[in-house]
Amino acid sequence: MQNKTVVIAGGDLRYGYTAAALSDKFETYAVGFTQQYVPSQVKLLDAPADLPMCDVLVLPMPVSDDGIFINAPFSQIQLPLPAFVPKLKPDAIVLGGKFGKTQAFFDANSIETADYLTSEDFAVRNAVPTAEGAIQIMLEEMPCTIYGSKVLILGFGRIGSRMAQTLHAMGAEVTVAARDVVKRTQAEMLGCRSMPFTELEAAAEAFDVICNTVPATVVTEAVLEKIQKDALILDLASKPGGIDWKAAQKIGRRVVWALSLPGKTAPVTAGKIIAKTILHILEERRIADA
Repeated sequence: MQNKTVVIAGGDLRYGYTAAALSDKFETYAVGFTQQYVPSQVKLLDAPADLPMCDVLVLPMPVSDDGIFINAPFSQIQLPLPAFVPKLKPDAIVLGGKFGKTQAFFDANSIETADYLTSEDFAVRNAVPTAEGAIQIMLEEMPCTIYGSKVLILGFGRIGSRMAQTLHAMGAEVTVAARDVVKRTQAEMLGCRSMPFTELEAAAEAFDVICNTVPATVVTEAVLEKIQKDALILDLASKPGGIDWKAAQKIGRRVVWALSLPGKTAPVTAGKIIAKTILHILEERRIADA
């Protein structure tokens, strides 16, 4: 075990498993959980004041909604960011996903940060549990099989491409909407159909499922008006999402906004992915050995 102390503060179910994976290499503590959400090998403490001085502080994604308190849905107490500063060694690093409003706080306190969500390694690995979780929702919500269903995927990034590949293999008729002609060509090479976003409104009526991965409003009221009444609309995009929610409610369209899917459907795998990404970041910065 390396002579470093790591603290995991807050987060959903996957972060308990992140802590467990990191405990193989470091002295690892967790705060912001109840006992049933943390594997037994992790040292669980009740409050920030109980923590030892640490070399690495791992925060969730997003780090905070209000810029003051860490996101900690399983915590019995609030976790204010200032409470952790006295527990950081002078050369400590804080790792988190989407620092947002909290970045100014860390900058003001001259604390080094790294956003693991921007890591290509993380994005590629995390696409797998996200896509599988989305397919699980489809199986639960659809009245028919995926095989033979007409599915439209909006966006062809890491998650969109994984969704397209998997759904095509399951026998769905997959169409990909992408702005980039190269992305559309790549989708066609997988055996899918493709179209530009300019055709979305005209084509929307043809699909049983529309799955969005674009974090911008691409499913507008005009598009929603054309979608079949019983079609499933699945939004995988991070906030603010890609669906006009007010219009969807007004029109009566069925929308599922599936945020943080890996933490809900595959927390063990998702936790290990975060841990691997953290290890790579620490290795690159020579904070820890491989």
